[in-house]
Amino acid sequence: MDYKFENITLLDFIKTLCAYKGMSLRKLLARLDVTQNGKSYYPSFYNKLKNNTLKFKEINDIANVLGYEIVFREIRKK
Repeated sequence: MDYKFENITLLDFIKTLCAYKGMSLRKLLARLDVTQNGKSYYPSFYNKLKNNTLKFKEINDIANVLGYEIVFREIRKK
């Protein structure tokens, strides 16, 4: 699935990706904690999503848990 991030909040974008994978935000958080050896890596996860203050590494971790990769592609001029 290709999905272009525009005109949507980060929270809604992550919720959309989770829904597409049949996963809730809570389940995503649990899987993120497991990938970090049980360490509470995202204690303020929801607030960070709501305030658009996630770091790139955190977004990359989310993508990995959901089975996605982040790709930067040059915009083609028409």
